[in-house]
Amino acid sequence: MLHVHAVNKGPYEMQDENFVTLVSPHTATIVRTAALLVGPADAEDAAQEAFMRAWQAWPELRETGAVRAWLVRITINVCRNWLSGHFGTHRLRTLPFDQAIKLSLPPMDGNPGDNDHTDKIDLHEALASLNEDLRLVVQLRYLVGLDATEIGHVMHIPPATVRTRLRHALALMRKHLQPASDSPAPATRERGQ
Repeated sequence: MLHVHAVNKGPYEMQDENFVTLVSPHTATIVRTAALLVGPADAEDAAQEAFMRAWQAWPELRETGAVRAWLVRITINVCRNWLSGHFGTHRLRTLPFDQAIKLSLPPMDGNPGDNDHTDKIDLHEALASLNEDLRLVVQLRYLVGLDATEIGHVMHIPPATVRTRLRHALALMRKHLQPASDSPAPATRERGQ
């Protein structure tokens, strides 16, 4: 598991202790966010890169109360770079689009024959049907656990816009999950009438 440790820098040692104290509780959130975006195999590497960038940018953080949203934003940026071919990986250039989309979905557990597993497949498909911004709002809310204000900080949009996008995304997912209606075939007129 990933651990955040202080780096001793002489006069900056107190700053490092503040970083570790405020960032450590969010380790699982950052790894979960990275797993959603780059897949479980690369999640810890991407999270480590995000923590390194956060440590480098630590003096620029103005609101320590917004540290979780700040860390998630850094993680998303790292993961986008990761997927676009930086860090020595060219995953999106070599995988078909549908497989690349699957990397941004939560991992599936369970036995393939279970009803629960089938429901998860349907949910994956519904989530994959959303555009990137809507999918990210859903993932950050329900899979990472951020509230609308934190998501707004991460995405640089007002919380009201987050809530609107979330409602829209959930409506689209519900529509995707609804079974096709069995509407009766139109009646045909008989000849001679």
